[in-house]
Amino acid sequence: MTEPQLHVVFGVGQVGRALVAHLASENKAVRVVSLRPPSDLPEGVDSQLADVTDEEAAADIAKGATVVYQCLNAPYTQWPERFPPLQRGVLAAAERADALLVTLENVYGYGPTGGAPMTELTPLATTTVKGRARVAMTRELLSASEAGRIRIAIGRASDFFGAGVT
Repeated sequence: MTEPQLHVVFGVGQVGRALVAHLASENKAVRVVSLRPPSDLPEGVDSQLADVTDEEAAADIAKGATVVYQCLNAPYTQWPERFPPLQRGVLAAAERADALLVTLENVYGYGPTGGAPMTELTPLATTTVKGRARVAMTRELLSASEAGRIRIAIGRASDFFGAGVT
């Protein structure tokens, strides 16, 4: 009998929590990583506490993962300083585990579109501080992928999309 594939979800905010519930409903082996103990996790979900900016700690928690999900966020007013180190920790964890990295992004990197719909072909042409931080993070992921260090999948959605939006 083979071991179940381990799915490690970094972050249990709005999206991370919905993802964990979905994975658990499919009887996947799920581990959640957060800075503080999460409440109301589905039965059987493993929860680990870690400061993800500590790449060694993040990598230790992700050992054995098949898929790593980056659903973390930084305080909104501190994105440029605090968000990139979070992503680097998750990137290092997925890379060392040789896991697929699925990362959640938002649309801040696109910038103004002049009323045109945003698509996969919309250039990353932001004009804001937060947008520039997001673009730098995206480029970091793409660079790691192009160098053959990691397999990635990037999903982008508005902050106002998804289950539990208030």
